[in-house]
Amino acid sequence: MNRDCDITQDLLFGYNDETLNFGSKEFVENHLKTCENCKKIYEEIKKDKDPEMNNEEIDFLKKIKNKNKKNLILTVIITVLAIFLFITIIAFVNYANKANKIEIFLKDNISSEEIEEIKKMVKEKDKGSEIIHKSKDEALREIKSKLQDPKLLDGYEGEKNIFPSSLVVKTKFYKTKEIKEYIINKEGIKNITIIETNPYMLLIAEIYTKYFNSSNEIIERENINYNQ
Repeated sequence: MNRDCDITQDLLFGYNDETLNFGSKEFVENHLKTCENCKKIYEEIKKDKDPEMNNEEIDFLKKIKNKNKKNLILTVIITVLAIFLFITIIAFVNYANKANKIEIFLKDNISSEEIEEIKKMVKEKDKGSEIIHKSKDEALREIKSKLQDPKLLDGYEGEKNIFPSSLVVKTKFYKTKEIKEYIINKEGIKNITIIETNPYMLLIAEIYTKYFNSSNEIIERENINYNQ
């Protein structure tokens, strides 16, 4: 008896029960074609095997396989849902922290009285809002801080500063659109920006801005916001 016979005889019961995988089944079938001894043993196994017991064993093994398959599918579904829930929580927390801001860009010739009137109108919509005035110099420094090479904006100080002053309003994220619509036509306002995208797109945009945006793209985007 050679090694192939030993392996085949160990697999004969599984072969008879139809529980072998494709590779093992093919190995047994090929061996039985050339080995009379193993073929006789297999014939005896088929005779001695109780058909009812055989069916019960096959059904039992099939149930185990089906159960394992279902468990694997359930595990994959739970994992996917957990990942989606985690991303959703991050997206909505980020949205709540970022979408609660309005930036009101002001014209260079705006008067202090007009600025106070804009603040008053904002407070009419949200008494608890926080309003911070950002000067042109502060706007320039902020843009420089976002650039990999701040020297790109050297020479834009003083009268050459192209970035307008603004009022930065921190409010409730569901109030931003209402406030914008209320003050948009007020004299002295150049443009108003708010976040009007969904939480998932905002998260993607933040990731893109952080890891892929170049200095020139940041300057170009800010100029579009200021000049609209």
